Amino acid sequence: MLEKLIELDKQILLFFNQHHSLYWDQVMWVYTGKFIWIPLILSFVWVYFRQNWKDAFWAILIMVLVVTVCDQFASTICKPYFARFRPAQDPDFSQYVTIANGYRGGKFGFISSHAANAAGMVTFTALLFRNRFYTLTAIIWALLTCYSRMYLGVHFPGDILAGGIWGILSGWGGYYLYLAGRRIAVKREWLPDIISPYCNNKDVKAIIVIIYITFLGILIISPWINFRIK
Repeated sequence: MLEKLIELDKQILLFFNQHHSLYWDQVMWVYTGKFIWIPLILSFVWVYFRQNWKDAFWAILIMVLVVTVCDQFASTICKPYFARFRPAQDPDFSQYVTIANGYRGGKFGFISSHAANAAGMVTFTALLFRNRFYTLTAIIWALLTCYSRMYLGVHFPGDILAGGIWGILSGWGGYYLYLAGRRIAVKREWLPDIISPYCNNKDVKAIIVIIYITFLGILIISPWINFRIK
């Protein structure tokens, strides 16, 4: 049974990995990087501080905690424990994988840190904002992040799925920790809030705009960016 699942995982990966072009290689290469999304992170900070500084610090602290838990559980615990080769690093499989810019990632890939971080961030902020358009936009952002990792040949779909599940659980837990802790850290009361103070906040539109501007910017400028972004 396990062997059949592993074989299916490989076949699905090859489906997402087989269609390459120089343009899309560069687009996915830039999209999967960290630095291109700095404006998005700054937009979150701006929206948080538009509420009040106490709520902002607490929201930022929990968001950082969610991402840290997602990332470290994936990278520090799961990858060395399961020791599953990335597609581009697997000595028996890498010959079938198309890679971009010579990028193969680290040795092991289960579970995906990118998928966990993206799912954790989206789950936490979607619960925080309760804005349908933001939630849809954030899900698209996360799905494209996951796709970019398979396109680049550095994660199997199973790595992505497991990372996404862990991220959703971490984001959900982080949100309820935020609600419970906010009463203690911000309001000095013990009973948790039912919803966050950012629920249906109109300032969230700024985050949505930044995401789509970044999408467009990546499509336009990627062919002219010639440096390695991991």
